[in-house]
Formats: sequence, structure tokens, C-alpha cells
Amino acid sequence: MLLDFALPEHERKLIPDGRVSGSMPWVIAIMTFLTLLAAAAGLIMANAAMQGGADLARQVTVQIIEPDPTARKVQSDGAARILRSAPGVTDVEIVPDAQIREMLSPWLGEDVIDADIPVPSLIDIRLDSPANEEKLTELRNALSPIAPSAKLDSQADWMAPFFSLMNSLLLLAVGILLLLLIATSATVMLAVRSALNNHRETIEIMHMMGGTDVQAARLFQRRMALDALFGAVIGFILAVIVVLLLSFQFSAANSSLLSGAAMPWYGWIALAIIPLAITGLAMLIARRTVLSALKKML
Repeated sequence: MLLDFALPEHERKLIPDGRVSGSMPWVIAIMTFLTLLAAAAGLIMANAAMQGGADLARQVTVQIIEPDPTARKVQSDGAARILRSAPGVTDVEIVPDAQIREMLSPWLGEDVIDADIPVPSLIDIRLDSPANEEKLTELRNALSPIAPSAKLDSQADWMAPFFSLMNSLLLLAVGILLLLLIATSATVMLAVRSALNNHRETIEIMHMMGGTDVQAARLFQRRMALDALFGAVIGFILAVIVVLLLSFQFSAANSSLLSGAAMPWYGWIALAIIPLAITGLAMLIARRTVLSALKKML
């Protein structure tokens, strides 16, 4: 078996191999898989919220409501000129009327828009820093002479509920991650106690031959580390495959809301560390469990 070199031959005979036939490595694989998925979901949501929030915080929409189409066009062009020369504004784009009609027609209908509802002029602007109330007030004052009815809306305001949901899901992912680590620890404890009961006679013989509790604990610790590492690697491979498939689907969706839904580079490092952390956790729990049980057993 792989990783057998990590145990001396005589120790492998004391506790038979169980990485394929035993259930514990496969339980660890499932726990690792779920833990990595929870961690990946948290990292992706955190990255999406951070990137999306930073981008939207710099975007502002100017809405000019004027019933007269000619006056509306004059105000829109004048507002665009003022905005292009305003400090802190990096990009100004007048949204075409056809595009606005296309956005409104599913709710209001083509005939209603043309006959009864004037189409407002929209100007999308991008700032060099997040829009605050002071900056919005400054832009309103600059636009008031040419477009007194201009209304400025920060896109971060109407997207706030979405990012609040993302933060809630992030906290949920962290909670699930902690619960899975606790469940993994409990699984290791149960597996170690079961192995102790199965090898009670072996441990008693070791003590009669001069073996110590620490030597017995080291034996179980190393065996548990191999089993946990085997399961963690399997879970890691499966989780990486799932995360890559989902990343490709997010990319294919081509949605602005999902533009930041990708695993950051540091996320892959974090995912690679988790299986090693689970293996180390299994070793620590195995050692403490064995030493505690041996004090009560012998």
C-alpha cells in the first residue's frame, strides 16, 4: 500500500492495514470533501463580495426625468459634459434610449412607454473612489444649473441587500466548516477508541515487554495519520474537481453578478492546507485519546 514506508515492518504487523478495507479513511475522505466545499464556497463568496462591492461602490447612475424629449436631450448632453470634466469622475456613458426601452418593455410594454410614459435619460458614471454622500452632493450641485431634475443613485445602495445576503452565506459557510471539523474530530476519536478496544491484548503485551503509554500512543498516532492522510487526499482530489467544474460554469454564465465568483489564488493555497491540517488534527486527537484511554485502561 502507499505510505507503508512511513511505518516500520514490525509496527505494521501490530496494527493491520485498514486504509481500504476500514471505514475510517473513507469517512475522513467524505468529511474532507465536505469541509473543502464549505471552505471553497466561503472563499468564493468573500472574493465575489469584495470585488463586486469595490466595483459597484464606484459606479453612480444619473437619471434625468423630463417630459419634453428635446429638453431631456439637451439636459442629458450638458450633464455629460459637466460630468466628464468633474474631478474624480473617470468614465461617463450616456445609456441609449433604445437600451432603456428594452429594459422597461418587459414590465411596461412597448405601447405604454411610447404613448404615456416618457423614457428618462440615464448616464452611467464611474468614480476613482467609492461614492459617498459628500461626493454625490458635489455632483448634484454641479448638475443643478443644467439639469435641475437630475437624480443620482449609487449602485452600491440597491445592491446592498445582495451583498448582505453574501455576507450571511459566508458566515453560514464558516459555521458549516467548523461543524465539519468538529465532526471529523469526533470521528477520529471514535475510530481510535475502537482500535484500542480491538488491540487491547496487543497493548497489554507491549506493556509487559516494557513498552510505555507514549510508545503505544505513537503507534496509533502514526497509523491514524496515514489513514487520515489517505482519506484527506481522496477528499481533496474530489473537491478540486467539483470546484473547477463550478468555476467553469460560473465563467460560462457571463453574468455581472457572478463576475467575481471565482476562486482567488490564495484560496487554492488554503484548500491545499486543509487536508494537511486535518491530518495533523487526526494525529493530535489520536495521541490525546490513546493516552487518556490508557490511563484508565491500565
